[in-house]
Amino acid sequence: MNIRKHWKKVLLSSTAFFWASCGGDSESVSAAGGTTNEAPATLIPDSNSTIDDGGMVALYGVQAVIDLDSGAISSSDSCDGDCTDPASSEDAAVSSSSESAEPSSSQSSDKKFRLASDTSITCVHTLDDDGGRCLDAEDHQANVNWKKKQLAENQTRTLKELRDLEDEDNEPTIDMEVCLYGTFSTSCTHVSTPSPIYKCSDGNIYSYNTLHSLQNDDDPNKGGLIEGDGRLLYTPKDYREKYPEKFLSSSSAEPNSSNSVPPPSPLCQKDDFATTPEMEKIFNEDMQALLDSTKNAAGGNLSESDSSCLSHIRISSSYASVEVLPKKQICNGDTTVNPTFQERIEVHKEFILKQIKDCLDKEN
Repeated sequence: MNIRKHWKKVLLSSTAFFWASCGGDSESVSAAGGTTNEAPATLIPDSNSTIDDGGMVALYGVQAVIDLDSGAISSSDSCDGDCTDPASSEDAAVSSSSESAEPSSSQSSDKKFRLASDTSITCVHTLDDDGGRCLDAEDHQANVNWKKKQLAENQTRTLKELRDLEDEDNEPTIDMEVCLYGTFSTSCTHVSTPSPIYKCSDGNIYSYNTLHSLQNDDDPNKGGLIEGDGRLLYTPKDYREKYPEKFLSSSSAEPNSSNSVPPPSPLCQKDDFATTPEMEKIFNEDMQALLDSTKNAAGGNLSESDSSCLSHIRISSSYASVEVLPKKQICNGDTTVNPTFQERIEVHKEFILKQIKDCLDKEN
C-alpha cells in the first residue's frame, strides 16, 4: 500500500514537471491561435494551490484536471462526440460585420443632402463627367461678354478706360486678307476638369453654387443649388430669402469703396455692338461708293488695265472682324456715334482709296 502511495506521488510529480516544461517556452500559442513572445503566467500553478487541492494548469486556455486515483489527465471542458465548432468563428465574424455595416449605412444616409423645398428628395455631392474638353473658345466668349457688360453698364471708368476695353485688335493690319478669329489652332491652353454637381433621387442633376458666387452675381434666377444649415439644399433665390443677412453684409462693404470714388465726368456708357457681317456690309458699301466716284471723275478715260485693276479691289476681312466694338456712345444722356466705331470705318476708307490710287498710278 505504501509503495502504491509513493508511486502515485512520483507520477504526479512527473506530470507536474511535464506541464511546467511545456509552458517554459518563450514563444507560446495564444487562445486566438496566434503566437506571443510572453509566456502566459497561467502555465505555472499558483503557489498557494497544489494538485492535491485540485489546482490546475491552464494550457492554451484549457483547464487540466487530474484523476488522483488513476493519474489520468483530462480537460475540464471535454465533450462527448465532435467537439469542434468551425462555424462559431464565422458566425462571430458575420455578426461583427453586420453590426459594423449598420452604422456605416446610417452614416451614409446622414451624409446625404435634402432639398429644402421637398425634404423627401435626397441628393449626393459628386463630380460630372465633363472633363478633357477644350475651353479656349468658351473662355474667349466669356471675356467678350464681360467687356460688353462693363462698357454698357459703366459707372466708374473714364472714356480712356472704356476705349481700352473696346475691341481694337491692336490696330490689325488692314491690307492682309486674313480671318482674324477663324484661324485653325492645334493647341489648347485651357482644358475642362470635372465640375461638382448634385445628383438627386428625383432624377435631376443640379450644378454646385457657393456663397461667394451668389454674392458676386446679381441674377436671382441663377441655376444650381447651394447648401444651407442642416444639410439642406436651396435654389439661389430661396437661399437669398432664407439668409438675407449674408448678402447685406457683403453688399454693405462694397459701397464704402465705390462711393469713395466720385463718378467720372462725363459719365459715359457704350452700347449697340457691331458684328462682323455689319462691318463687312459697311465696308462693301463704302468701297462701291468710292469706286463709283473714281469712275465718274474719270469719265470715259479709264484704260482697260485701270478698269481691270479697280475690279480686283477688295475690303479687308481682318479689319471687318469685330467682337466688342460699340456703335453708340452715351454720355450724360446724350447719344452719339462711338468714336472708335467711326474711326475704324474711316481708316478702312483710306485702305480702299490707297488701292484705287495704286491702280491709277500704274500707268504713270
